[in-house]
This record gives sequence, structure tokens and C-alpha cells, in this order.
Amino acid sequence: MDYLLSFDEVTEPMIERHLSEWKERKPTSLIGLFRAFIMHAQNRQGMPNAIGDIDNLSDILFDFRASEILSKYASWGDLFDAIQSSGYTPPGRMQKNNNKSYWVIYCKAIISIAQFLSSYKALQEFDDFVSGFLTNEYSRLALPLLLEKEIFGFGFALACDCLKENGYPQFIKPDTHLNDISRGLGITGANSDYQVFKDVEAYCRRNSTLPYEVDKLFWLVGSGRFYLFGVKINSSKWDFLKRVKG
Repeated sequence: MDYLLSFDEVTEPMIERHLSEWKERKPTSLIGLFRAFIMHAQNRQGMPNAIGDIDNLSDILFDFRASEILSKYASWGDLFDAIQSSGYTPPGRMQKNNNKSYWVIYCKAIISIAQFLSSYKALQEFDDFVSGFLTNEYSRLALPLLLEKEIFGFGFALACDCLKENGYPQFIKPDTHLNDISRGLGITGANSDYQVFKDVEAYCRRNSTLPYEVDKLFWLVGSGRFYLFGVKINSSKWDFLKRVKG
């Protein structure tokens, strides 16, 4: 935290706001959770630019009600056709016969998310489901691995991020900033996201620190983006590591 506070634009309340943002982001309903999941499903490379504002899909997705989506669309292809004929013109091209098309990938993800979440009748039921994985380090690892298998297009890191950013601060996302800083500090020597996750979680337990807070601090150092305040600083993870080691 001292490194971030060395920048004139940064204050302690700014940092604390980002560290506790998970409380604000936690969905209050299954509809909110479904919407959050499909937001994360497009969190890759240029996909958001191809999909556009997902609220434009609200009518087609029955205001983000998973069970109604499954009742209407028997497959991702049916959903794709409904979007294409809806009058909505997305920013990216819709090519149904191209398996690499962002829209094909996204429609497959939406249907698989609806299938996964439709088995829960209330948000508390899903919260209880997640809590069941928090009993030890191995069961915690199992949840993002499960999401990776159940939801089309979710890799391990994206599954971790989806949980972390939607009210479950016991998870971290092994992205480039967290991985590089963790290795630089000697928290891990691993190259795989799976092992980085294990090592950083173990570090958090040893230091009685919420994983979300460690993740967010490392991300702020690496990106310099205090997005909640519209502030961008010239931070550098390599400069940070040099100062710590020095």
C-alpha cells in the first residue's frame, strides 16, 4: 500500500474503496447473478467490442431470467438466430458457421450459464453452494475448475475472476499482474495458474488477509487504474518489485 500512496493522486480512502468493492458488486438476486456471469463470459480480448452493451439483449434474454431462456431456446443456435432477427445490430459481425466467431462463442456461453444457474431457486441457495467449497484449500480450488467444465468459454482464470468480482472475496484471479508480482515477491515460483492460485491462497491464509484484497492491491500496482475515481497513475509492477527488494 505504501508504494501506491507514494503517488500524489492516490489516497488511502481511494485504496480502501477498491479493496472493499466486492461488497458493492455482489448481486442481490439470481437475475443479477446471471447478468454478471454473462458479463464475465465476454471478458476476453476484443469480445466486448463485438458484443456491445448486453442490455440491448435484455428482451431477447427475458430480462436475464435463466429458466425462461431455456424454455424459449433449445440450443445456442436458436438464441443466435433470435438475436440476428431481433433488429439489434451488434458492433461485431455475426457468423453462425464460424466457430471462432465471438457471437457463436457468446451464445454458447449464455446457454451453458442458463443451464448451470437454472437449478438454483434463490441467490441464497447459490451462496450456500459456494460456501460448501470454502472448507479447505482443495475444495476451494475445485469450484473454478467445476465452472471451467460447466460453462462454455470459461477458463480457470476467468472462472476465478467471475467468483471474485461477484461477491466471493475468498478467490483470486491468476492474471498477468498477480502472477508476475507473486513470483517477484517469492510468494510462488509456479508457472501454471492452478499452482499460483494455491500458493497465493496459502500466503493469504498465513497472513490472515482476504484474497480479494491481495488480488486488488497487486492489480492496482500493475495497472495503475483507480477506475472508481477516474484516476490513472504511472505505476509499474517492475518498479514496485525493485523498491521492495531494494
